[in-house]
This record gives sequence, structure tokens and C-alpha cells, in this order.
Amino acid sequence: MNKKPHFIIQFVCISAVLAAILLQSFTHIVKMNPLKGFDKEEQPPVELSFKTYYDGSYQDYLTEHAKRNTGFREFFIRNYNQVAYSCFNKITNKNIVKGHDQELYLKMYLNEATGVTFKQHFADVDEAKAEARKNVEETLRLIDTLHQHGKAFLFVFAPTKPAVYPDKLPSYYKNHLTDFSLEEYYIQLFKENHIPHIDFYHYFQDIKDTFPYPLYPRTGTHWSEATIPYVADSVLKKLAEITGYKLPSVHYIDDNLSTDYSVQDGELEASMNLLFPLNKPAIPRPVFELTDTVGTDKPNLLVVADSYFTQLRISPFVEAFNNWDCWVYNRDVNSSRKQFEGKSLKWLIEAPEVLEGADIVMAVFTAPMLYTYMFDFNHTALELFEKGHFSEAEAIEMTIQRIKDNPKWMQAIEKQAQERGISIEENLRKNAIYIIKTDQKKGDQAKPE
Repeated sequence: MNKKPHFIIQFVCISAVLAAILLQSFTHIVKMNPLKGFDKEEQPPVELSFKTYYDGSYQDYLTEHAKRNTGFREFFIRNYNQVAYSCFNKITNKNIVKGHDQELYLKMYLNEATGVTFKQHFADVDEAKAEARKNVEETLRLIDTLHQHGKAFLFVFAPTKPAVYPDKLPSYYKNHLTDFSLEEYYIQLFKENHIPHIDFYHYFQDIKDTFPYPLYPRTGTHWSEATIPYVADSVLKKLAEITGYKLPSVHYIDDNLSTDYSVQDGELEASMNLLFPLNKPAIPRPVFELTDTVGTDKPNLLVVADSYFTQLRISPFVEAFNNWDCWVYNRDVNSSRKQFEGKSLKWLIEAPEVLEGADIVMAVFTAPMLYTYMFDFNHTALELFEKGHFSEAEAIEMTIQRIKDNPKWMQAIEKQAQERGISIEENLRKNAIYIIKTDQKKGDQAKPE
């Protein structure tokens, strides 16, 4: 029986599409734009056995592996998201909410603005205030300890986008804003106790109508790059005031108007994983430099912060300091020194030295992070001052644990142990000692003569 021509055409087209997907799965010959928010490391292979089959881990591995390696997966997901957004005004990323004038907000900050976060932590306002007063008392003890070690302290209150632009919130969130602001209460307590701080929370609210550019980009959640020179200059002036150091000023060179919302200016749009970019107005990605640098001091800076320090960290701001370290969420280490960069604070053997070597300790946090106040940095700092340094045995154990926490690293250790004909534990210890000695050599080479 003769096949109808259109059936043959359909069969050929479907076969071609499936063949293209299969070819892409094996070769990845077409370079796709990677999806944002899907950067978790692929799990190591799971071998088929009775145990892995019956506990489901083998099936889970196959499902995840197939999902991650389906050809043109990125295109299909972006295409679906684009249709949902363009046709139904729906954002598939549940952490992003669209407000008026195409303004994008991160759900975490909306939860704080509407009191959802508050209810998750406190029974009532009195309990929240009592907790804040206790944290401020601990901060005063921290400042006293820092002063005894010759260090200054500065707290920077970084405002969130909903606090600065509540008028652009979606109607539901605008109508459910909380009456009590934990950030405002902390600012009040800091003033009463004369704790050095910068209140960008109220400052941004005061200048938002007169500032020449948006303080926050439409498609991002952190302060815009146009804001960074003003933030950097304010922080440097305040540090100079409280420390007596002579620090440089910020010189604004060029507006550099652009519609390229890279880095944090466009992070929310990027996380929507759309097929086509959103229409955006031109905003400045300013070029600035430090000026009045002759004869200035170059202190060492230690920052404990949330993600709002990121844009300062990648700007000329850090050039004002000899060494700088940032303990993000009091957990992940960013540093001007390569031997510290990218490490986990939990296993940073040199943490006591970093704290002892800092001339200035600065905290930078937004409102949601005040519910986990400074991520317990008060206790971290006091413990590090008390210890002074880790013993050799502690350093070895910490390094062994670092290796165990990294599956790929641990696999390499096991393979190496087999090749050497020694036990895994013995090989772990040998590698830990080698790493510590190598880091010490790097540290000695980095020290100024």
C-alpha cells in the first residue's frame, strides 16, 4: 500500500529531530548558552549493584544523567520559559516576582518586606527587639575586643530593593508591607550605642527621586553599578573618619552608558532563562578610579558580608587596601591572596592569622541577613582571638575533612592509595600534610620582605 507523501515527510522530519537531539547529546557540537541556576556539580557515576538498584540511587543517577545530557535541553527550557513569560506573563522561576514597570524582585527580599521572614523567626515584636538588643550587646563586646587588638569596626546597613522602590512592588506585596522594620530598629540601637555604621537604608530612600540613575537595576536585585562609586566613596570617607587613616577618594571618570546588564545588574533576568533578552533602558556601567593616593595609608581589611559586597569587591574600591579578605556569609572565603581565595572558612587554617592581621573589620548586610545576625561572626572572631592559631594536629584534621567533603578529591585519594599500596587513611594524612606544607610555602612567598 502506498504511503501518503505527507506521512513520509512527517516521519523524516521527526526522525531528523530525534537524530539531532541524540547527536547533540553525545557530541554537544552546537554550543548552547548554559542555564543559570543549574550549575550544581554533576554527581559521580553510580555503579549498578543490588544495593544501588534497591535503594534507588542507580535509577536516580540515570535520571539525572539523562536529564543533564539531553541534546538541546537548554533551548527547550528557554523556549518554554519564553512562551510562559511572553504569552501568559508568568515567570517559571518561583524565586522571581515581576512588579510594575517590568521591575523584577527576588522573593527572599519580598518575604522580608511583608513580614513573612519575621514570622518565621519571632513570635512578636517584643521578642525580635529583645534578640536585637542582645546582638547589639555582643557587638559592643566584639568592638571592645577588636580595639584591644588595635582594630576598627564598621557596620554597613545595605538596603534592599523593596525598601527603596516599594512603589513598584506588585499590588499584593505593596498592600501587605510589614509595619515593623528590624533593620530600622537595629539602626536605632546602633545610634543609641554609638556603634560606627553607615545607614544606606534611609540614605537611599532620601535620594532615590533625585539620583540621576536607578539605584537598583530593573533586572537585578543588588544595588546597580551606577551606585557603586558613591557607596565606595562613602565607605572610604567613613573609614578614614573612624580610624584616622588617610585613605583615597573616588574619582568618577565616565558614565559608560550601556544596555549590557552583566554581572549583578542583570542577574534576575539571567535566572529566568529566557530565549530572548528583555527590553532594557541604557544605564551607566561607570568607570571610576581612586584619587588622592599619594601618601595614603593601605590598611588590611577583613569584611564579613552577604552578596552585597560583591560589586565593591570587583571594583577599584579594594585597591585602597594592602590585603583584603571577605568572609561571605561567614562561610566562603574571597581574598586578594591566592592561597586563601575560594576556600571554606570552616577549613581555613590561616583564619586566626587573617583576623589578627586585619586593621579594619567591616560588616555589610541587608535586612534578611539580620535575622541570622552577622552569621555568628561575633563568636567566630572571639574564638579565633582566643585560639590564636591552630595546632598542627588540628590543621591536619581540618585538611582531611576538606578532602572528605569533596567527592572527586576523595575518589582521587582512594585511587592513589591503591596505586601506592597503602590504606586510604594513611594516604589522606600524607596528602593533608603535603597540602599544609605547600600552603605554608605559598604564604611565606607572599609575605613582604
